[in-house]
Amino acid sequence: MSRRQPMQKPVEYETDSDEEEEEEEEVDPCEKIQALPLAQRRRVYGLKALVKATKEAQKKKRARIAEIEKEFLAKMQPLFELRRKIVNGEHEPSAAEVARGEKTDESKVEEIPSDDEEEKPKQPAAGDKKKAQVVAPADEDESAVLEAAASKPDGGIPNFWLTVLKNNEVTEGMIMERDEPALRALTNVTTEFIDNDPQKGFKLSFHFAENAFFTNKVLTKTYVMDPEDEDEYALDDLKGTEIEWTSPANKLTVVIKQKKQRHKSGKGVRVVEREEKAPSFFHFFDPPAMPGSDDDEDEEDEEAANATEEIQMDFEAGQAFHEMIIPRAVYYYTGESIAELAAGMMGGMGLGDDDEEDEEEESDDDSDEQPAQRGGRGGARGGARGGRGRGNGEDCKQQ
Repeated sequence: MSRRQPMQKPVEYETDSDEEEEEEEEVDPCEKIQALPLAQRRRVYGLKALVKATKEAQKKKRARIAEIEKEFLAKMQPLFELRRKIVNGEHEPSAAEVARGEKTDESKVEEIPSDDEEEKPKQPAAGDKKKAQVVAPADEDESAVLEAAASKPDGGIPNFWLTVLKNNEVTEGMIMERDEPALRALTNVTTEFIDNDPQKGFKLSFHFAENAFFTNKVLTKTYVMDPEDEDEYALDDLKGTEIEWTSPANKLTVVIKQKKQRHKSGKGVRVVEREEKAPSFFHFFDPPAMPGSDDDEDEEDEEAANATEEIQMDFEAGQAFHEMIIPRAVYYYTGESIAELAAGMMGGMGLGDDDEEDEEEESDDDSDEQPAQRGGRGGARGGARGGRGRGNGEDCKQQ
């Protein structure tokens, strides 16, 4: 008969979850405050009162900015409508309008190239980062279309918005070659605030003429912001439009793959077709889902990180449309915005032809430090409504 061994105390191994619990206990704000002497505790509460006053001031500031944004968008809408008419051949610019546009071009400073630059055009450095390719509105393959439109009173400007999107550094990478025939039917892009309140977000509308790919006349993309959030303009939701494709073959967001399958008996072969996701600009209207607050962060950290990055890129594209492309579309059509941006960066940094390597290093450093979104309004704060880690939502009560 074997002798019974005394039960040993099981060895407790420290897990990642244990470490996280310890870290949370160490930085628990309530316990830290309660551990302070009474006099220090009173001073901390006094500082917290100042923070609350600051938040109230920030809230008033956002409200005033929203009123200004709403006022100026209302003033710009008639100008955007006139642009739509010119682009689509419904209005011919008057002599005064043409003269005003020409004066704008003449007011720009023209750089005089050096003798070396005249003899040999400067080639981009091999290590330069990819920038939006300037697509000339009058390339050879487009010249016939433009000439035909010019000969008609209602010719407008063919392929205006396609050229605009291909000349913007954010949207040019979204457009595939197979998207271009559909985007040639794009007649206008507009923006409006949700419920006429900038703090609630904005909606983009893409207006299309009749085309062979889908039956929708308008495709929309909505960016819903949380006006009551402690963070300034936190992204709350993304909404797109279901595209009504005319046929599976015209569905630009997928490619149809054919696969041969042999019958189990070995006597026959059949061809099976299946859809596979393909890169396309039109994925923009099928936005990524916002991560929920109940998601298991421990098990889905990598998926959550990928979703956050995808949401941030989507929001960046939305900002580009709302703040840059729609107000300044003609400059992207001509490529002027890109040229001015490059010249401004070179001039502002005081860089010359001999400083290419330094420029590249500095731009790399800047790219690491800059926030993901450009523009002044908002961002995908953590990418999720419950992912910002606010901690205890209630202030610790004074004891």
